Amino acid sequence: MKKLNKIIFIVGLLVVIVATFFAFKYNLFQNPLILKQFVHRFGIFGPMMFMFLQMIQPIVPIIPGGVSDVAGILAFGPVLGVLYASAGLVIGEIILFLLVRKYGRKFVLSITSDKNMPRLERLIDVGDKHTVWMLIIAFLMPFGPDDLACLASGFTKISLKDYIKTIILLKPISVAIHCYLLLDVFKMVKIN
Repeated sequence: MKKLNKIIFIVGLLVVIVATFFAFKYNLFQNPLILKQFVHRFGIFGPMMFMFLQMIQPIVPIIPGGVSDVAGILAFGPVLGVLYASAGLVIGEIILFLLVRKYGRKFVLSITSDKNMPRLERLIDVGDKHTVWMLIIAFLMPFGPDDLACLASGFTKISLKDYIKTIILLKPISVAIHCYLLLDVFKMVKIN
């Protein structure tokens, strides 16, 4: 499984590199209006492609999540961007939770590096007693370990129903926090 994950990561990374090349070539990152016009040319498939990218992000992190969240806000506007990003991430985090429940440590070891395992173990220890609170803190902390918290949740006794309710409530808030903090940083640094 680890080999398959590496292949998916490499293919995904190549896609991201090619997409980034074309994005710079056509000035998609220089002007939010150009990015918005480009994405809207795809019609309903634009939001669907974006949500799919967000959906796979928790399972196979190809690009930093906050960056794709910001791209969603620039492409679809602040409300739809947060909603589309959140919808994709919620679906991906539910899949991640179910995969951890089904395959356990073998799956987790295939998608995380060894350096994350001590952090994951600590989150599992905390999550055994306070899963919802662990998720609240991880999601609301800017750039917190929300994907690791979702992995840890799969090892706890939280029900799927409570897990889904918690992430549906928290993910839009988390995405909005990430996006607006990153947008402010980009404005300060003047990335144009």
